[in-house]
Amino acid sequence: METHYFAITKYGTTKEAPFAVARLKDGVFEVFRNGKWEIDGSLADMFVGELTDYETITEEEANRIINA
Repeated sequence: METHYFAITKYGTTKEAPFAVARLKDGVFEVFRNGKWEIDGSLADMFVGELTDYETITEEEANRIINA
């Protein structure tokens, strides 16, 4: 299964400097927090349109943001 990456852009943040970096891996949403990926079921709100403050990013972009 393909992994998808997202820049969470709520509270006026941007794709380049997001509130958080998230991914959908093997059907599970995770957010990068405290140096590791942690499961975050609240991101499933993307599927029903309740979370709209995000942009799709590449794995390379995610790594660049995480390692900045």
